[in-house]
Amino acid sequence: MASSSKVEINNGESGAIDEGVLEEMKSLLHEFEGVETELARQHVKLLAPIYEKRRKIFEKISKFWTTAFMNHPHVAQYLDHDDFEVVQCLNELIIERDEINLDNYKIKLTFSENTYFTNTELVKEFSVDAEGRRHIKTTEVAWHEGKDFTKKRRDDEEQSLIRWFTDHNTDDMSWELGRAIRDDLYPQAWIYFTFEDDEDEIDEGEIDLEEFQEESDEDEESAPPSKKRVKVGK
Repeated sequence: MASSSKVEINNGESGAIDEGVLEEMKSLLHEFEGVETELARQHVKLLAPIYEKRRKIFEKISKFWTTAFMNHPHVAQYLDHDDFEVVQCLNELIIERDEINLDNYKIKLTFSENTYFTNTELVKEFSVDAEGRRHIKTTEVAWHEGKDFTKKRRDDEEQSLIRWFTDHNTDDMSWELGRAIRDDLYPQAWIYFTFEDDEDEIDEGEIDLEEFQEESDEDEESAPPSKKRVKVGK
């Protein structure tokens, strides 16, 4: 006689389902996941040359990435005074995805000469091992003497983009900011560059802002003047 297992149903009740049926369903779900993963890999691969074309266009626009960073509702929360000054020297944001393991990626920021550090590039690398453990690697910042503003905040809770970019914290907050940059700011960069206060003009169906919407609403009420969105003439 075939064995069965009790399975919780959405209405709070439980029902007995044959073990064989459960195994079939598990196998089918595994197939679904495999197809979705392959589609995601193809998505990354096919977009790569398009992002390269976009990159060449953005290079022609002054302060493009500076403006996009300042206008992103989630990322802008991390821009304090010193970060604001550093971001003025930001030349480019680059996202490099691992085409095999999509959980692994790098965020690269390139900079022009500035008074804070000598690095022309800062890299933060995110990876997840086979056991699901998170790992982070970061570039060591070559600070100019007396300019390491991350040290003076080491004991307080003030948010800072550069401090986040250089630490190895793998908590949810750190992970979410990385994904906000990877999955929203980077692909929707043009939207954020031209972002205006009148949100009715933006088709939310075209922007993946669902997980940041509540945070965005709160930011607009409490954000200091230095973090307001920057309007760009059309």
